Amino acid sequence: MKSVLDLCDASSKMSSWSLEWKWEALSSTNRTTGRTMSTAVIYNTVTGFSRTYAEWIAEELGAELLPWQEAKSKNLAGYDVVIYGAGVRMSAVRGFNDFRRKLKNDGLYGTGRVIVFATGGTPVHPERNWRSPAATLTKEELARGTFPFFYFEGGIAYEGLNWREKTLLKIFSKRVQKHRHRGEWAEAVANGIIEGYDHTDREAITPLVEEARRILASERVSS
Repeated sequence: MKSVLDLCDASSKMSSWSLEWKWEALSSTNRTTGRTMSTAVIYNTVTGFSRTYAEWIAEELGAELLPWQEAKSKNLAGYDVVIYGAGVRMSAVRGFNDFRRKLKNDGLYGTGRVIVFATGGTPVHPERNWRSPAATLTKEELARGTFPFFYFEGGIAYEGLNWREKTLLKIFSKRVQKHRHRGEWAEAVANGIIEGYDHTDREAITPLVEEARRILASERVSS
């Protein structure tokens, strides 16, 4: 009969093997082929909030960080995971139509290897959670789940906006004061929109990072 110490030792070894397996599954290197698993985090920013989130995501994943202007001239097909993030304008993600065309040209569209995130001035809220993807993606993309989609609260910054956008934002800031009664999130926006604010939160990227690691692990197994 095995002693308690033997059982504890066996349990410890099993736990160690489990941790090693999980590490291997999420490793950036495919040891079967010797090929390095690579990730690109692309940001398209006006006020800097999307860049902040992109930098955090790239740090967590050990990914290459690329501004959209640079990514446009690269062939993205060589990356195992591509993440695109930008601010929203009228609920839609900036530059996404151009990014979609780029994916199709590079053969990445519909591969399940692309993640999208949006940043905006309003807090995470059920209304925002569906409105941004609905304004950005096609009905077919929404139905098929073509792009895992994440929304992060950024903030309001007048720096970097052109004259027209600044004017529209100031008009909106006056109108939003009338809608404080719609809830806590509406009141928070109304309070901060006049002067601007930064509500970026590094912890918010956790679900996206986990999704990226899941895709990387899947790509590693399939290759």
